[in-house]
Amino acid sequence: MQWTGARWFWTGMLAVIMAAMVATAAPAISDLFVRVKVDTANMREGPGTRYTLLWQVAENFPLRVVSERKKWLKTEDFLGSEGWIYAPLTDTKPAVVVEADLANIRSGPGTNHPVRFTAAWGTSFRLLGREGKWVEVEHADGSGGWIHEKLVWGSPN
Repeated sequence: MQWTGARWFWTGMLAVIMAAMVATAAPAISDLFVRVKVDTANMREGPGTRYTLLWQVAENFPLRVVSERKKWLKTEDFLGSEGWIYAPLTDTKPAVVVEADLANIRSGPGTNHPVRFTAAWGTSFRLLGREGKWVEVEHADGSGGWIHEKLVWGSPN
């Protein structure tokens, strides 16, 4: 079989179309973050309640999805620890967790704004918005403010 100009053209067109499809495809599952939407959720060793309870996570805790099995999500937290969570206990609203020992939560996006309160390592927040390198957050108790993005881990927004 000889490769004619037309065959080369259509092969090239197919490559361009497939590249465009990949570029516009849904995000890879490893790019998907979920947040815990209930007061407390169990993280398990496997996808089901018969598996060992590893630890518990609080409301607004962000998790990166590694894989899925039926109604269970295998996730990774900000420390790299993996566990399974029942998917209906989560949603895709953006959330972050404090990675610094202590972080100032300010009244506005910048160090020129007064500190409202400090948040300890591991405190989780729902992410409300972004302004430059600052993110607006809200805790499950309703308190909130602004924190610099380098102090948190979680959902891209």
